[in-house]
Amino acid sequence: MGSWIRIAHRGASGNAPENTLAAFKKAIEIGVDAVELDLHGSADGEVVVIHDASLDRTTDHGGPVNQTPLETIKQADAGGWFAPEFAGEPVPTLAEALECIGKETIAVLEIKDPLIAEAVVAKVHETQSLDLTVIISFHTSVLQTVRALAPRIPTGWLIGSHNNHAPPEQLCQQLGELGSPLLNVNHQLITAEFAYEVRRRGIALWCWTVDDIARMREMKAFGVQGITSNYPERFVEV
Repeated sequence: MGSWIRIAHRGASGNAPENTLAAFKKAIEIGVDAVELDLHGSADGEVVVIHDASLDRTTDHGGPVNQTPLETIKQADAGGWFAPEFAGEPVPTLAEALECIGKETIAVLEIKDPLIAEAVVAKVHETQSLDLTVIISFHTSVLQTVRALAPRIPTGWLIGSHNNHAPPEQLCQQLGELGSPLLNVNHQLITAEFAYEVRRRGIALWCWTVDDIARMREMKAFGVQGITSNYPERFVEV
């Protein structure tokens, strides 16, 4: 594995439709340490793997995910938009995704909707995936819920420019209060100094989403411990 973790963003989403089993299998085939995916809840409380709050962008259906029952979501084509060969690729449930990924590598679950945190933890328990998952979110409430329900599941806080470029000292302090060991930061916010300040506080630092090989090398040089990419086949060149 070397000194850093290779994470496929929404699966190998540069080569297959994001957040589908096809993308996860492709990432595993290429060889990664972890597969990242996004979670929303259906109208009937099932946890499904999709990035947006609506079905419009990545399927041939429309409307809010949380107002659509699983049966209807399952009829959507989540692959045809990407390339004809993926037509008919369904929106996976969390259980299906864990079944696909968990045997091979770590599943990094991004909880998009803070209301589904408990359902996600229940599903991770149900599928006996506690030791095979990391849960990440932009929502601190999600991390607190997961910590309270299942302290064994590692959690990470996602940081983007919405944090108004908060200094690393402050982020680490907030992270300490959350009891979470990981910061997963938009790579554009990471400088050598930022990485140093985080790492010297004993906190793991991951970054998202880097498709440029030179930038991957830079992240690695800064001591970033996990790099997320849409093109995991490029990791071998780092």
